[in-house]
Amino acid sequence: MKQLLVCLALVSLCACKSGQPEGEALEVIPLASAFENQTELKASDCFSRVRYVALETTDDCLVGDEPVVRIAPDKIIVMTSQRQCFTFDKQTGKFLYPIGHIGDDPEGCADLCGYYNYATGQISFPSNRFQENAIYDLEGRFVGRRKDKPAPPLGEIAMVVHDYWDAQTSLAYVTATRVSPEQIAFVRDTAIVAVYPTNSEPASEQVPYVGMPNVLTFENEGTAGHSLMLLLDEGKCGRVMSSTLTPFWHWGKETYLKVNYNDTIYQTTPEGLCPKRLVDVGTYSFTLKDRLYKNRDNGFYFFDISENAQVLLFRFCRYLYHAGERTAYNAVYDKATKTVKVAPYDAGITNDLSHFLPLQPHTANEAGEFAQLIQAADVATWFEENASAGGLPADVEALRKVGEEDNPVIAIME
Repeated sequence: MKQLLVCLALVSLCACKSGQPEGEALEVIPLASAFENQTELKASDCFSRVRYVALETTDDCLVGDEPVVRIAPDKIIVMTSQRQCFTFDKQTGKFLYPIGHIGDDPEGCADLCGYYNYATGQISFPSNRFQENAIYDLEGRFVGRRKDKPAPPLGEIAMVVHDYWDAQTSLAYVTATRVSPEQIAFVRDTAIVAVYPTNSEPASEQVPYVGMPNVLTFENEGTAGHSLMLLLDEGKCGRVMSSTLTPFWHWGKETYLKVNYNDTIYQTTPEGLCPKRLVDVGTYSFTLKDRLYKNRDNGFYFFDISENAQVLLFRFCRYLYHAGERTAYNAVYDKATKTVKVAPYDAGITNDLSHFLPLQPHTANEAGEFAQLIQAADVATWFEENASAGGLPADVEALRKVGEEDNPVIAIME
């Protein structure tokens, strides 16, 4: 961590060479006004095509609870809380390979819910060795081990999220602690090549540390499909954490960042953070100071952002700390028309392209493909309730044979 702080001192004053031209205003996304004029979201607002892939069901690849899907160029990756990781053919759904195994051996993993690096085509799983990952390719072959960098200072509580920038360089996002600000780091091999503060949360005595009387609560109602961990101290909120959320997203060869308590969207580069867009939240600001008080959470708290050639898809909520009132929303920003549409998350996105179940994409890759995992029981129920539905696309019609006990169906949106 000393190396991390030294890098911060050296590079924090650097400006991004490819940033916004001087005097040019940022593109503004008018989210607040759209929120006050909510409307139905349609698949045609976001995508040109939706197709469905039924995953093969055999004893060798039965998908367990809480599945997570990722989309590779030619494969579908499914990971579960049952310590499973499978790959399936992206076109046919045929089962291909199991990835990784649990164990203390040199190739062993502590968990098989890892993160997929689109640039390398590899998956990193946490191992039983401190701050070290086991790396596998999508054919199930062990590639090697890699140390996790950076880590929070000893005695501090911080969320560290790992992502990728290119095939040689990884990204790490580290929340603020008492002694270091919120920051991102570029890591090549085991060397930290650049570190930047996010211009959001400074070092503060008010953030949690090991030994303080924190109350840890888990929330999943009104959180757009995410499980949140709220760290509270004497009624004040010191930290919101999640093992599934990341402030980064990828589109084309670019990586973008939006953190909480900062309404700017940045392009990330080793030369610095380049401001690209501004999210106008109007009177719905949820500030760094507000996050300490449970009666000031009526502003927008953002969960995730995804992007393709046509749109940016936002997930956010209001009343973060109040489970009975917390409500999540989808927002779609059309990059061509510069307009925004907002609707309650629970309404989903009306599927006017396939005339099937509402869409709720939960992952996207740098090629602009969005994806959603749909449980087989939901598919079977829809066909029971719409037995006479006709004129359906061929890939939807083929889903009539899906049984309630089968593996999930993957919707891929392009």
